[in-house]
Amino acid sequence: MPFAPAPARVPPPAFEAFRTLHRAPYLAYARAHLPAALAAAVVTETFATLARHWQTLVSSVNPTADAWDHLSHEVRRHATPLPLTTPLTTDCVLRYDALVLAALGYGPTATAAVTGRDPDKIRCLTRTTATPAPRTAVTGRAQGRQDPLEGPHPS
Repeated sequence: MPFAPAPARVPPPAFEAFRTLHRAPYLAYARAHLPAALAAAVVTETFATLARHWQTLVSSVNPTADAWDHLSHEVRRHATPLPLTTPLTTDCVLRYDALVLAALGYGPTATAAVTGRDPDKIRCLTRTTATPAPRTAVTGRAQGRQDPLEGPHPS
């Protein structure tokens, strides 16, 4: 007797809300590093992984930070870092991520919300003259999407 396929798992409403809030900035970050199709695939796979491990993720101390770290890692697996106008003095992934998001137009409060970090920490990490060098994929705007918290700042 053949088995019926398992019904598709419907993500919980909390996951759908999380994805709705974070998809645009995740995609903007990925597109800054990768061609559009690959960026979309990386973001889609990231959310699929987060959905599969949703219960574990929401049980962590900081689910938003853990989710961002996963996306950031996946983007770094597929791309090299963007050049900075001033070299980083430390190998701080979060600082790099915050600088890229700033170049995309996200302010410290929005960057903190996207990365799951304290806004004061983001402000401290981005107090520098180092910013990602202009590049076709880095438009200074978050791919035409408004950030739900404060939106991209005009460049």
